[in-house]
Amino acid sequence: MKKSLLLSFIFVFALVVQVLAQNRTVTGKVTDQETGQGLPGVTVLVKGTSSGTATGVDGGFTIAVPSNDAILVMRYVGYDAKEVAVGGQSVVNVQLAQSSESLSEVVVVGYGTESREKVVGSVATVSPKEIESVPLTSVDQIIQGRSPGVLSTTGSGQPGATTNVRVRGVGSISAGSAPLYVIDGIPVAVGDLTRNTETSNLMANINPNDIESISILKDAAATSLYGARAANGVILITTKRGKAGATKFTLRSQYGFNEKNQGNYRAMTSAELLEYERESIVNAGGNPDALRPLTILDNGVSTKWVDYAYQTGATQSYELNASGGDEKTRFFLSGSYFDQQGTLIGTQLERYSGRLNVDHKATDKLSLGVNLGLSRTNQESATAGNSFQSPILGSFLLLPYDRAQNEDGTWNNNFMFGTLNNDNFAYTVRQNDRLNYTGRALGTFTVGYDILKNLKFNGVLGLDYISILEDEYTSPNTNDGEDVLGRSVQISTTDITKTAQATLNYFTSINNVHNFDVLVGYELQDNNYNTFDATGTGFANDRLRVLSTAAVPEAVGGSGSSYGFLSYLSRLNYDFADKYYLTTSFRRDGSSRFGANNRWANFWAVGLSWRINQEDFMKDIDLISDLKLRTSYGTSGNADIANFGARGLYGYGASYNGIPGSSPSQVANPDLTWEKSKSFNIGLDYGILDSRITGSVEYYKRNTSDLLLNVPISSTSGFTTALRNVGEMVNKGVEVEVSTENLRGNFGWTTDFNIAFNRNEVIKLNNDQDILGGTQITKVGEPIYSFYLREWKGVNPANGEPLWSDGKGGVTSEYANAPRSLQGSANPDFFGGLTNTFTYKNFELSGFFYFTYGGKIYNDARRILEGDGAFFGYNQSASSLDRWQQPGDITNSPKAVRGNSSSSNQASTRFLEDASFIRLRNVMLAYNVPSSLSQKLKMNSVRVYAQGQNLWTKTEYTGFDPELAINGTEFFRYPNSKTVTFGLDLSF
Repeated sequence: MKKSLLLSFIFVFALVVQVLAQNRTVTGKVTDQETGQGLPGVTVLVKGTSSGTATGVDGGFTIAVPSNDAILVMRYVGYDAKEVAVGGQSVVNVQLAQSSESLSEVVVVGYGTESREKVVGSVATVSPKEIESVPLTSVDQIIQGRSPGVLSTTGSGQPGATTNVRVRGVGSISAGSAPLYVIDGIPVAVGDLTRNTETSNLMANINPNDIESISILKDAAATSLYGARAANGVILITTKRGKAGATKFTLRSQYGFNEKNQGNYRAMTSAELLEYERESIVNAGGNPDALRPLTILDNGVSTKWVDYAYQTGATQSYELNASGGDEKTRFFLSGSYFDQQGTLIGTQLERYSGRLNVDHKATDKLSLGVNLGLSRTNQESATAGNSFQSPILGSFLLLPYDRAQNEDGTWNNNFMFGTLNNDNFAYTVRQNDRLNYTGRALGTFTVGYDILKNLKFNGVLGLDYISILEDEYTSPNTNDGEDVLGRSVQISTTDITKTAQATLNYFTSINNVHNFDVLVGYELQDNNYNTFDATGTGFANDRLRVLSTAAVPEAVGGSGSSYGFLSYLSRLNYDFADKYYLTTSFRRDGSSRFGANNRWANFWAVGLSWRINQEDFMKDIDLISDLKLRTSYGTSGNADIANFGARGLYGYGASYNGIPGSSPSQVANPDLTWEKSKSFNIGLDYGILDSRITGSVEYYKRNTSDLLLNVPISSTSGFTTALRNVGEMVNKGVEVEVSTENLRGNFGWTTDFNIAFNRNEVIKLNNDQDILGGTQITKVGEPIYSFYLREWKGVNPANGEPLWSDGKGGVTSEYANAPRSLQGSANPDFFGGLTNTFTYKNFELSGFFYFTYGGKIYNDARRILEGDGAFFGYNQSASSLDRWQQPGDITNSPKAVRGNSSSSNQASTRFLEDASFIRLRNVMLAYNVPSSLSQKLKMNSVRVYAQGQNLWTKTEYTGFDPELAINGTEFFRYPNSKTVTFGLDLSF
């Protein structure tokens, strides 16, 4: 017995010794392949066993392995899993690369994401690289020319100015034509909510460097899930999120300069203007010495007022962000400061912004998230170009005979010759204030819960809180303020939008061949808008500018408004064998904006795609790496109208014998409903030569019906017009996008090109009656923004009189006898962008060109600047030096006659110009410091760069800037500036 126990003990001891000999300890560290930083929380398993551990904060781990044949498996969220054979190693260090899935293009679509291969709809994307570090105030400016079919124009160079964005043409006549903006899943307010500020853009409150991706939804398959507000496209913006791993810090700084863009324009000098004015008096039968003697030139004054209106502005920005976390909690935190001084005096935008995005996996089933963006902008705004005190107007029209400054350096407020209310803008702007302060809090709280393995609930609560204070002060020391001893105007505005969303997602697969993704959801949005204003006059001291110090409370006012949307939505995505894809969507929207009889509307879409390159007959065609055909058809709506357009309204504030009262102000229309859009799209996506050439070609047709128009009604109702759904228009076109990798290796060269052709046509109006509006007409069979003008035929060389077409094949010198006719439209024939990027080792050079071709600009400013004597006492354009002066002169400028009774400067095609231009929108030269050197500096990466904006423009347009508002009309606008900045990016 004892002997048996002894043998058993020896056997067990030997076995334990053998096991201990084989189970040895291995240590190591798991790092990010790109940054070299340790990854905390990485799961480390011994393959084929349940034995495992997790890495620590620095990425280090210790694990016991049973034998030299053991294999360690590393798994981490967002990274490719990796297997490593231990062998005889006691230290195993591993680098993990971001997963191929995360590196492949994941596209943000409505209420979710999709891999690029599965996207059926027409979705254009703008990458973070195209957004980051561009010294423009808002992201809607930065996307210009980056996506086919997306026309983005900035009609003013004012820092923080509103940008006009149109997706696949203009979709409405009187309702809004801007796309719907959705940030982190919730629709948000955009545009200009100010009342007295010249132009202000709510998107300027968003720091572009906080944006991870932009998706622009263009066809019905992509947009109809947003239903009543998606007819003009949808722009989805997703902000940056943290990635699991060691905390990574990024510091960005920029500093640069802005210069005016004067284009092709030049004003007359004193000598030129004096000759012009004296000649115009002689031609009118007067004595030129009676008003402007030649001795006016003896003092040698020839003021270039444009030099006093414009300045060299500074642009600077500083940002610090941090991101990181582990498998349970990830975060992104940023703070930034941006300051841009405009090229026009008295203009500036200053922005403070911060963002905190946190994602937390509370349990295996429950996830929580918070996105919070806070910002404050301080904007100093330009006075509108139609105001006497405007530097824009003054730089064109003030007489060069007068000095801007006296010999002692003080500003001259006693013009000898006078014009524009004797207002020296260089002095006035420094006395008056036009300020607005905008605070914005944009946040979402999200919750996700995995009810079942394939069934997930997502909830979102969103808040978009906007507070605006406009502060306008007119000093008693200026011409506009001296009669009332100064004036102060204060306007306070709040706009609050609350959003709630609840969705269920169900995923299932049958035999890994039939894949289903079903989404159903509910959405509620409520908006409240309130504004209050007060005006006071009479200020004892220029430093006392608040309303409480005003001697006279001049006026007080206020208003409030609200709207709500209630929506039910659903979507089914199906794919078969990763070859054939189907998407269908349905949304039902209810809105407070529409009539009781049409409060609800339904919207739907169907899309199909076929990945041809996955077919067996394509397997041996190495030339083609990707080929996908897709098509869609569906409906969406446009609800961008006034909140109470369907209701019968009473107006208050009236009085009768001092007793308050009200009266009807709007007739009711209970049948008022959405403008409806039906869209067809067909596209082909391709990749050639191992995807060295990729791109797409698309054709679309968008028909918009039930356009909202004010139509005449019987005056017996007490009204002359009422809002009705009566119009129809169509947009159709072709979009082409090509990206090529021209060279690989130490020297790399890539090219990105896009171009879009769109044709707009009005199909139906109320009784097909034309709508006249100034120089333009809305007419059945013609595009919107069509010009309707008398046709200019030049100048009679015999007598210098103006000539117009008489509509019968001849000419007439009588303006009243010249009929108006269609003369083209403001819509471009095509537009697009071209980017070339060159890399050599650590250097990178890129150039981005934006272009538009065709379309017209009506330069209404020329009516005054080339007045042919009509505006005596204002400076004139140097182009009038080429005027008719004697018989036989061949010119396009009539003779100058004081008073100009010939009407030569009235509206005609004389001032209608070609809007085509090509512009070097951005050029950048960057150097990435070698990692060996940056690591010595304790940095992950160091990047230095210089870039320029709008440095070169080619155009035949005679004004300052050919880039203007969508409607194609110019009247003393603030031009876009040229900008040069220098930047430094540090990552550590």
